[in-house]
Order: sequence, then C-alpha cells, then structure tokens
Amino acid sequence: MRGGVDLSALANKVVKEKLASTSTVQVDQGKRVKVPALAIELNEANLKPVIELSSIVPVVVSFYAQNNAESIALNTKLEKLVNVSEGKWLLAKVDIEANAKLAEAFGVQLPATVAVILEGEPKPLFQGDQLEASLAEFIGKLVEVASSQGLNGILEVDGQEPVATEPQLSASEQAALDAMDNGDFGAAVKIYEEELKQNPGNELLIERLAQVKLVERTFSGDIEKELAIKPSSVAEAMRKADFHLAVGQSEEAFVLLLSWFDNANAEERKALSALFLELFNVVGKSHPAVIEARKMLAAKMF
Repeated sequence: MRGGVDLSALANKVVKEKLASTSTVQVDQGKRVKVPALAIELNEANLKPVIELSSIVPVVVSFYAQNNAESIALNTKLEKLVNVSEGKWLLAKVDIEANAKLAEAFGVQLPATVAVILEGEPKPLFQGDQLEASLAEFIGKLVEVASSQGLNGILEVDGQEPVATEPQLSASEQAALDAMDNGDFGAAVKIYEEELKQNPGNELLIERLAQVKLVERTFSGDIEKELAIKPSSVAEAMRKADFHLAVGQSEEAFVLLLSWFDNANAEERKALSALFLELFNVVGKSHPAVIEARKMLAAKMF
C-alpha cells in the first residue's frame, strides 16, 4: 500500500471523530434517496445537494486530473467499488483543473487525493493510488462505522439505466491495469508497447503508454522535494518537468523545458524534443497548453 497508510484504521478514526463532534445532527435512519448515479462529477453547481446527501451516507470525494494516470486509475477502482455498494455511499469525483476553487476549498493541491464528507463537513483521507483490496477494506470500514453512528441511508439509482455501461477491457488492458495496481509500472509499459506494435498509430494506446511511463518515472519520488529543486542541467530540468506534469501543472512543465532548449547541445535538444512529444501525449494534443507549447517549440527549432 502506498505510503504505508492503514486505511481501515483511518476510516474508523475519521468517522468516529466527525460524528462525535456533530452529535446534535438528527439523521433519518434507514432513509432511501434517489440519485442519478452512485458515481458523479462534483462541481460548484451540484455541491449543495451532495452535501445534503452526506447526512444520509458517507460521500467519498476523489480529486483527479485528466492528464494524471494515477488519479484516473484510482477513480476506476473507486467507481468499481461504489457500483457494487448497494447504495451505501456516494462517490463524488472532482476534476481539479476544471474546478480549481472547489479543490482549494477542500485544501487539495494534488490529484489522486481522497477526502470524505460526513454530515456536511469535509475531511481529508489520503493521497496517492492504493491497491484495490486496501480500498475495498477501507470503504467497508468507513460504511460500517458510519452506519453504526446513524449514517445508514440507502441511495437508489433513479431509472433503469442511469449509468452507462463501462466498455469491456481487452485482456491486455486488464493485464496492464493489474500490473499498475501491483506497482509494476515497468510491466504495464511493456504491455502497452507490445499493443502498439500490433496497433501502430493507435492514439489511445499512445496516450496510455505515455501516461504510464510518466507514473513510472515519478511514482516513488517525493513530489514536494522534486518541485523545490532548481535544475542545474537539462536532465534535472526534464525530471522536474515530469513532476510538474504529475501534479497537473502542464504549463509549468512546458515553460521549464522551453527555457532550457536554446542553450542545449544537439543531444540534449534531441532528448528535450522526445520528452516534449511524450508529455504532449500525456496531456492531450488538443489541450491549450500543448497547442501553445508546440508553437513555441517549433519557433525554437526552426
């Protein structure tokens, strides 16, 4: 488990502390409430009704970024768990780039950060991807303790087909996800590389490969320490750019790399160009930061 976090003990501690401080709140035990889905996108527009639901069931909030593979993998596991939860908790996902103010309100700066809302009050839980088994244990304990304290409502999905069916993963995609779940990012990279050999030019595979490579390069690093470094070489600048992107700071990553391009030698320029292309794939070719960086890189190259 990343960071050695005891999620089960944490869940027990968080719920008991929160509910002990809000014992005057009356909860309609066993209340059933209809919702459009058990996993939703949270934003400022729907924050109020979600907070109201937190007086009935625990609301787990997952902060993610589209260009952060770790947070996307974490969301996938949480969505899988909530969809078999029988409506005992709600998953609210927050895109930190599209909802910067909301993330700030929660005190969240990094993607792959998870919090919980209990009785209208948010509380941080952990940061970083976790093994699915650890997450299942954590959620189970969270629901168990919350239920014993009165948060034992049931969410019912309104309608017959409220949630789109997830696409079936291929055997190789599942193998790559399993490898990532076990922390073996090198194996996941090899799987995607083999897939690309069979499907050259597949944009989705190219994007996934780039994302997994980024996670492999940054997963074991100390993000705050890495971002505090003042690069003294192209190699150090490239490493710092990786960590900028790992926390969703694409513009900062590209500006840093561009600042080293002019004075780089031929080999260093080649390495910088290769990293630019890879990071462009991580962020997405249509992203404004990528479009701008492409223009500036082209001007420097030609």
